[in-house]
Amino acid sequence: MNKILRYSLSLVLAFVASVTFAGTTPYKVLTFPDEGTKGNAVSSYTATWEATIGEDIWTIVNFNTNKWNNWKYIRCGRRNVASVASITSPAIDQPISNIVLTIDNITKSSINSIKLQVATDAECNNVTEEIPATIEDGDLIFKPTKSAANNYYKFIFDCQAGSKNGLIQVSKIAYYKVGDAPVIVDITNTAETAYTIAKAKELIDAGKGLSENVYVKGTVSPASKELNATFGSLSYYISDDGTTGNELQVYGGLSFKGEKFTSVDDIKVGDVVVVYGKLKKYNTTYELDKDNILISLNGKTTGITNITTDEAAKNAPVYNLAGQKVTKAYKGVVIKNGKKMIQK
Repeated sequence: MNKILRYSLSLVLAFVASVTFAGTTPYKVLTFPDEGTKGNAVSSYTATWEATIGEDIWTIVNFNTNKWNNWKYIRCGRRNVASVASITSPAIDQPISNIVLTIDNITKSSINSIKLQVATDAECNNVTEEIPATIEDGDLIFKPTKSAANNYYKFIFDCQAGSKNGLIQVSKIAYYKVGDAPVIVDITNTAETAYTIAKAKELIDAGKGLSENVYVKGTVSPASKELNATFGSLSYYISDDGTTGNELQVYGGLSFKGEKFTSVDDIKVGDVVVVYGKLKKYNTTYELDKDNILISLNGKTTGITNITTDEAAKNAPVYNLAGQKVTKAYKGVVIKNGKKMIQK
């Protein structure tokens, strides 16, 4: 998922990380819902409004809040209509060296570009640096090299006409001043090292690495009561011992290789499953988010699933301790599949 970090005289390619970051405190953070009131009235993908955190105000264009109806994020991109959305920071009084943009979901085939402009004016007419990103979900790191005090930082999302609304979902932007940098926290694992339900809940509560897909193993307690006829998905619960009371919901789950389930009886109480998806907490419910995929059912997998899992582990991206993706030619301590190792 991660791409190469490149530098040129005029622009820098953003480092798209399939890990998330914690440890160093950001200088400024934009999260949703914000502390202001302007987003309370937004229910379209064509509004311009302001998000407020403390005394800081961001200008947001063509992002929907759904009036914050259970949303902790904003979405842009329109069905059947091309659009350009943006998020512009206030003037930040410290030079910024790292910005982490968290994209929870993205319809990659419908996105033309995502980029960051660094400017000296609020309208971003005087752009001193432009940093494009590879189109991926997860945490995207942008590393300005010409940042100065009182710069403005504008993210621009150029979307094609989509088959649905909400092509990009953004939940957080964190700004790190010069001298600070995000620290890698990688929770990715393999099917063989699937997390228990207890560990999955611990990770959710810690709130680190949740933009990444992980493997979780459990025993079905309450099974799904119905099959979603449109998506062929099942929503069921799993626990470490098959009993109720300490479960994780597998929400909107799909079958092997992301295919549709054909019957509500495909997943039954007592089945032992390994599921691959993103961890989250919805209100008080611990979940594997929708579109998760079944990897193993009572110890059985498909041949293609095994190949995919093995290849994914073998070909997983490798990072140095600075969080940059490196090749096999790199020598030294690296991180792969969430583990430190020495690459010789």
